[in-house]
Amino acid sequence: MPTQIRSKFHDSTPLDITLAGLASSTGGVGRQSALVDNTSAGHSAVHLFVKVKLGANPAAHKTVQLYLLQGDGTGLRTDGAGTADAPLAVRNAPLLGVLTTGATPGGGLVLQKQFFVSEPGPQWAIAIVHDTGAPLDSAPSAHEVRWVGQTVEVV
Repeated sequence: MPTQIRSKFHDSTPLDITLAGLASSTGGVGRQSALVDNTSAGHSAVHLFVKVKLGANPAAHKTVQLYLLQGDGTGLRTDGAGTADAPLAVRNAPLLGVLTTGATPGGGLVLQKQFFVSEPGPQWAIAIVHDTGAPLDSAPSAHEVRWVGQTVEVV
């Protein structure tokens, strides 16, 4: 007879999103990741791990913003998001959080943060927008986004 309910964490998986050279925007223009189909796995939560490297001469006290995009499985998605890594103008997506440049950021500063998504839905993706005043670092290897799915199991 089951006696315990516990969280089960799945393997860390890269999320396909091109951040190299992403232009700064104060109007919500950024990049969306590839869409993750959650219908089979049924993750009740997702842990996102984000690493972004700033480009040359970023401005102080600016942000890199992370937004949640969700889909219902029929093609209806937040802000008209597609299924692949692509440019996207964020208008209504909920903000998951920000990474900040701080008072004296300097070029090449690496920002890292973990974000938590509860109940990501049948399909999900993220969008990243930044207003640092300079494009992000141009090397693809300078940036990384990974995710870990979480489910509940009874043991």
